[in-house]
Amino acid sequence: MKFIKNFLLFLFVLLIYGYTWVFAAVDHFEVTLDPTKAKVGEALDLTIKAVDKNNNKILDYKWTILIFSETDPEAVLPNSIEENSYIFSASDQWERKFENWVIFKSAWKHDIHIFDLNDDRIYWIAEAEISAGSTQTNLDISIISPENWLTIWNNFISVSWLTEKNHQVKITVNWKDDFLTTSNNEWIYEKNIDKLVDWENTFKAFVLDSSSKVVWESDIKKIKVELSNLEIKNVKITPAKVDPESSYEIEVTATPKLNIVNIIINDTIVALKETKLWIYTSKNIAPKNPWPYSIDVIVKNEFGHEKRELGAASLTVNELPVTEPVPEPIEVYEEKPPIITSTWTECSENIEHKITWLKLVELKTKSILTWDKIIGVNGYNVYKKLENWEFELIENVSDSKFEIEITGDEIKYDYFAVRAVSKNTCWEEFEWTLSDATKIKTGPELIILLAISLLIWWYIAIKRNKNA
Repeated sequence: MKFIKNFLLFLFVLLIYGYTWVFAAVDHFEVTLDPTKAKVGEALDLTIKAVDKNNNKILDYKWTILIFSETDPEAVLPNSIEENSYIFSASDQWERKFENWVIFKSAWKHDIHIFDLNDDRIYWIAEAEISAGSTQTNLDISIISPENWLTIWNNFISVSWLTEKNHQVKITVNWKDDFLTTSNNEWIYEKNIDKLVDWENTFKAFVLDSSSKVVWESDIKKIKVELSNLEIKNVKITPAKVDPESSYEIEVTATPKLNIVNIIINDTIVALKETKLWIYTSKNIAPKNPWPYSIDVIVKNEFGHEKRELGAASLTVNELPVTEPVPEPIEVYEEKPPIITSTWTECSENIEHKITWLKLVELKTKSILTWDKIIGVNGYNVYKKLENWEFELIENVSDSKFEIEITGDEIKYDYFAVRAVSKNTCWEEFEWTLSDATKIKTGPELIILLAISLLIWWYIAIKRNKNA
């Protein structure tokens, strides 16, 4: 009896240890500001990592954290932080880095506080020493992308080039829309600009100091957006004359990267694909009836702008020459004595087909039974063994594979076997030798190892008590 109590205690400790190992809780955050020394207005990297008491990363931390600065309430925090909070997600890979986002507005030893929203005992503080420095008034900035007077067929583009590192950059588009970004440690700034107007667009970039004042500006860049200026340059049919229901190829030269390029011939719409820049092609079958068919072209871009060109080309289907029918030979009927034939025919025998290489693959939600494919059979009958050891037909399959869904609340195994099915020359169906029965799991796995172990030890203990 003492042995059983000790064993139960061992199982309890094992369960508690396993629970602690699987569900390790976050103990604190590791928060860093980089660099730890900077000037007013310079952007710093903020990295947040949730760890346990052994400083190991928590691999399933998906909670909400609070981010704020006690020393500088006006500090600029990442755009993805709303109302000083951020929710960790699986895409963060359990560690979140905000590059060039934290900007302090005054000289001081500033801090950033990170708290778990649900437990304020889980927190961390990072500090950075911010100095006043001298106000820079001559910071060069330029735009290299996009190129001046570039023409695009989208209403968005990326603007980038160089300026002083870790500084805020404002990009003004069409003298009314402002887009903010920050230059990184490699002196590069980049920003995706959308909602461009259809025609001419103007760009200008500005460097801002810590008080958001402009300290330098770039030259003006202009690009042209053509959203609705769709162009159909050429339509080519090869060959232009074909026989009925024979093949031909159509090639349309039009504005590149269109969403839809269709032709209409004989009230039928045919879609073309862009095989190279500006070129859209398709191979088709000509109509059955002879006729000169007019071809219309319809093109459409991703913004819904459409252009049609009616009668852009034509396809002539030739009329085939009419040939005189060859008269059939006249058969002279000659009465012959009837030939008496037997109505009994002997059916050819089938070659026996055996199931070979029966294999089982167990997945999480289903078990898959496979075997070697047999040439010349009409299918396979799958049987399940009943409790009375007889086999019941459950399904006929055409392929050499059978899938069994794993269902229920406990582990369950059933035995399955397979027979090949074929027909002889008289279309009589044969079932060949039944394969060996295979044990297949049909119920999900549970954590039963401890229960089985407990039963074994219980049995050993009872046997010992009886022997004593």
